[in-house]
Amino acid sequence: MTRADAAEGLFVHPNTVRHRLRRVEELTGRSLTDPMTVADLGAALYALREPT
Repeated sequence: MTRADAAEGLFVHPNTVRHRLRRVEELTGRSLTDPMTVADLGAALYALREPT
């Protein structure tokens, strides 16, 4: 998925997606181009989700 696709799906401007991804990198100190970082963040978000 591209940032433009993500922006369209979220109904926000593509620059908003870029800014938010940059903020995630700044706050975590990790690069979102690293597959292990993406996997770690995905697992963390999955663990925080509300049970159904």
